Amino acid sequence: MSYLVFARKWRPKNFDEVVGQDHITKTLKNAIQSHKLAHAYLFSGPQGVGKTSCARILARALECQEGPTDKPCGKCPACLEIEEGRSMDVIEIDGASNRGIDEIRALRENVKFAPLGGKYKIYIIDEVHMLTPEAFNALLKTLEEPPEFVKFIFATTQPQKVLGTILSRCQRFDFARIPNLKIVAKLKEIAAEEKLRIPEDVMFAIAKSADGCMRDAQSVLDQMIAFSQKDIKLSDVVEVLGIIEEDVFLKFVDSCLGGDASAAIHLISDVSSRGKDMNYFLEGLLQHYRNLMVLKVVRDKGEGLIDVPGELAAHLAKQAQKLSLNEIMMAINNIFAAQEMSRKLNTVRIPLEILAVKISLAGKKQTELTGQAAPQKQAPAPAKSQEPVAKKTFSILREERGSVDTSLSSLTPPEPAQAQHPKDEGHVSCTLEDVKNSWDRLIRHLSGVKMSLSTYLRQAAPLKLEGYFLTVGFPKTAVFFKETLEHKDNLRIVEQAVADVTGEKLRLKLEVSETLIAPAQEDDPVEETPFLKSTLDLFKGKIIKK
Repeated sequence: MSYLVFARKWRPKNFDEVVGQDHITKTLKNAIQSHKLAHAYLFSGPQGVGKTSCARILARALECQEGPTDKPCGKCPACLEIEEGRSMDVIEIDGASNRGIDEIRALRENVKFAPLGGKYKIYIIDEVHMLTPEAFNALLKTLEEPPEFVKFIFATTQPQKVLGTILSRCQRFDFARIPNLKIVAKLKEIAAEEKLRIPEDVMFAIAKSADGCMRDAQSVLDQMIAFSQKDIKLSDVVEVLGIIEEDVFLKFVDSCLGGDASAAIHLISDVSSRGKDMNYFLEGLLQHYRNLMVLKVVRDKGEGLIDVPGELAAHLAKQAQKLSLNEIMMAINNIFAAQEMSRKLNTVRIPLEILAVKISLAGKKQTELTGQAAPQKQAPAPAKSQEPVAKKTFSILREERGSVDTSLSSLTPPEPAQAQHPKDEGHVSCTLEDVKNSWDRLIRHLSGVKMSLSTYLRQAAPLKLEGYFLTVGFPKTAVFFKETLEHKDNLRIVEQAVADVTGEKLRLKLEVSETLIAPAQEDDPVEETPFLKSTLDLFKGKIIKK
């Protein structure tokens, strides 16, 4: 007997065996049980996710000797004929090669004749979007009012190309890409039945390469068995498919996190020398940082949102703990910039190396700052002697990172107040002149915490300092800004920013001043860096205000 490939051997034979399309199989089973079947169905979705398989299962469910039933027996003559593709009552038509009006006219004539042996005459038209507009129009009347014994099942990967008049006459079901973990579970089932030894990381690599397509995953498994026989290793999958291992992305991020740009660039060189597609490297890196972002912001640790095996998920969780949300979002922005640069330069390696250096520099600064701040937690000296160190560390962190994090700052909560050591209330050592001299730095610092508040405060000016009460004045044209800042949550953020910059825990009093005039807009030209230019090009943006 000739060899039967896995994609055919393991094609689902009933609704319960269909993977990843529960929302569809449940609806079809309920429709069969309640005898509420439509006369026409449209199955749409990516290739290899079960559209044609569901169409054949639905046909068997209707034609089975025990049916209509949601669990066709698979043993009666009707079920066997449909499975083997020789049923006279279930007609499968390829829309790509039978797309003309003549073929549809012939179908329209044959629809009139009753089924030969079954209960229904079922037409399954694959890639129905390939039919010409004339063919669609010829089908309209028959599709709207077919004989009672006729059912139409259309399948397509491009539903947007199907005429609206056809869509309105069908019940539409949208098939989804199958999650990697569900594909892995199916591959494990196949491996157990076929007595294959396949590690989980190999199965995940195969599933990821299939991009949500079960048929492709099964075909790749067939290919790997032919290459490696029964003992398949991850290195074999990497070599045959040209994919990049997940360990590469973990090592890249770890290198950048430690500020080791050299290791990251050597990693890029190694991947390139092995002939890998560097565009895939960028895409994989973006997906990796996306997973880190989800783990950082989702309280349930990304359960159901991170489609990776348990061991890899644990590594991602450890890596996410070492990064701040700002650092993750900055890296994602830099990846977008690298993708845009690669399109302009027609090469990926140079933008990738620039990306590695950018992220590594941020990681190195963070490491240095952490190293500076560490001794103050261990030192037994009084808080007052530690104050200048903490104040300097925070200032450097904000001033150096503020320029790249400004657009993302609203995603990040303010730094904990206890990290700083402002002086006790009532013992204010700074003067009004000190506050005025620090005002621009306060605005820059606040922009890294909440951009809107820094914009409002830019219209104001410090007027007087009495004890630990700082009076801040607003011009008459900025009354709205004053009222917004007086909200208790906003006022708390601004007061904390003042404490961070001045080292003094001051209380703010906001008032409208008759003598103040709103500051003029800056007209200085903005330096157009490559990163700024790529960002403006990417989002079709323009600079409104410096």
